[in-house]
Amino acid sequence: MSSLRFTLVTDGPSDAALLHPLKWLLQSNGVDDPIESAWADLRAFPQPINGLERKIRAALELYPCDLVFVHRDAERESRLTRVDEIRSAIQRIASDFFARRPHVR
Repeated sequence: MSSLRFTLVTDGPSDAALLHPLKWLLQSNGVDDPIESAWADLRAFPQPINGLERKIRAALELYPCDLVFVHRDAERESRLTRVDEIRSAIQRIASDFFARRPHVR
């Protein structure tokens, strides 16, 4: 039996609440396989992981998956700024890395 594994990369622990709605959205849009979800909890590192690119890399190493959701709080920045920030981080990681692993900003 195959399954869909997704990892959620976020700004903080309160964003882990997005796991359930994301799973529901996947099921509502035709994913019939079992869904395994993980919130990338990066708080256990002795030093904080700074920078979105480093967070995404660490999350993918610790939480292997088929699909990555990256959430950034808008705070003082516009939605477009955050979308561009995520796009840039993904591109810096490596386009071939994400050729086989879709992501959602």
